[in-house]
Amino acid sequence: MRTSFLLVWLTLLSFLGNLPVWAQERPQVIVVGGGIAGLVTAYKLEQRGYRCCLLEASDRLGGRIGTAHYPKGLEAEYGMQEIWEKSPLIGIIKELGLQLESSDDPWSSLLLDEHLYAFTEDTREEYFKKLFTPAERKAFDATIAELENCYTEATTKGLTPKMLKLQDQTFAEWLKARKLPAKVDQAVRLTIEVELATVAEKFSALSAILEYRTFLFGGEKNFHVPGGNSVIIGKLGEAVKGPKILGATVTHVLRHKENGRLVAEVRYLKNSTEEKIQADAVVMTVPWVMLHQMQFEPALTDPQLKGLARLGRGQYTVIHMLLDKAVAQVWAKNDAFPVLSNGELGVIYGPHATDTNGPEIVFSFLIYGPEAEAYHMAPRDTKRVEVLEGMDTVWPGFSKYVREVFFYSYHPAAVTYWPKGRSPLDALSEAIRTPHEALFLAGDWTQSSHAEGAVHSAILAAEKVDAYLKTLK
Repeated sequence: MRTSFLLVWLTLLSFLGNLPVWAQERPQVIVVGGGIAGLVTAYKLEQRGYRCCLLEASDRLGGRIGTAHYPKGLEAEYGMQEIWEKSPLIGIIKELGLQLESSDDPWSSLLLDEHLYAFTEDTREEYFKKLFTPAERKAFDATIAELENCYTEATTKGLTPKMLKLQDQTFAEWLKARKLPAKVDQAVRLTIEVELATVAEKFSALSAILEYRTFLFGGEKNFHVPGGNSVIIGKLGEAVKGPKILGATVTHVLRHKENGRLVAEVRYLKNSTEEKIQADAVVMTVPWVMLHQMQFEPALTDPQLKGLARLGRGQYTVIHMLLDKAVAQVWAKNDAFPVLSNGELGVIYGPHATDTNGPEIVFSFLIYGPEAEAYHMAPRDTKRVEVLEGMDTVWPGFSKYVREVFFYSYHPAAVTYWPKGRSPLDALSEAIRTPHEALFLAGDWTQSSHAEGAVHSAILAAEKVDAYLKTLK
């Protein structure tokens, strides 16, 4: 009777999708990390017919992708803000049957030293005519053309002597050598500093050029998913059929031989109890700074460790404010959002969901770089006052409409950047991407600085795992 009861119980759990790992067929691949890289890796491997088990340390999937929901249907992103049209995530979203809505032009209004250059025109061309003098526009266009040429060479020919020279200087040094007009220098610099979440003195010129793609060749459209980009995470979570274990803090990643065959074993803590699971391969998709908190046997290779040690940490903090709808009169003649700022306001994304029936709207900021780094050790009360004072300087009276403020801070490594002497094309980056004894590394930090890189790395990792597992048959 006990056996029969157990079989009935396991059958019921299987229908509910909660069958414990020990009661299921042994997975072929363990994916560590339930962010976009981990989910896409598992999704792509299951499409190829492999059994996967996904381990996530937190109590939710999605990692740095998240949508905050507030009363009266208000919502705003506190992670991935936009999805660029050439991102491989676009194809996956369509596979999942989700809709996409086009958002803003890739170029934004600029707030430079408290002076607002508002992008309120119908076209980018009209805005640039207002933003720049003819001489400035000529210098700007020449700079964009040079960035496009460098991007094409880097992505088609790799580390040529010219690209190596770009790798060995900072983007700030590259800009200084061009002796650009001040406004042009600030516009070009600020556009990429926002993306890499640090100042141009810290990242290499080559890595900046590779990230600049979304603003080159006419620029790319950006999109979002209705209901918030976290809808993508929900759909991916549903699409991945293998077990997804939340609250699983990985402590050891081991590989050893059993009966002449290499076996990967992952040990993790769940509810303060050590668990373990075995498979043929393991894919690590956690943030690179988290790798150092785990024990690997055999260890990561020396080139991999050297490559990880020479990555930079970009900083982000997101702020959401619930405002009285009447705040719209403050910017009635100057609705310029989003606005890129080189001060304490960061990226001022502005209002969201203003068509709701409630009395409030949600307004958001993306604080980046040194200003965001200060949030890790500063009182929220102090930072709230700073932001409100900054907004009142540009939009007088803004602060009196604020009802509530919410902060979303990240570990001091929210975004990866490649410093002077490094780029995603160099030998150390290739070493990080190279599998080692059934261990595969994936994540934005293996390819580029954002979710697009995470998705790209996941697709490549799935291909490499597939090729490896086929050698075992």
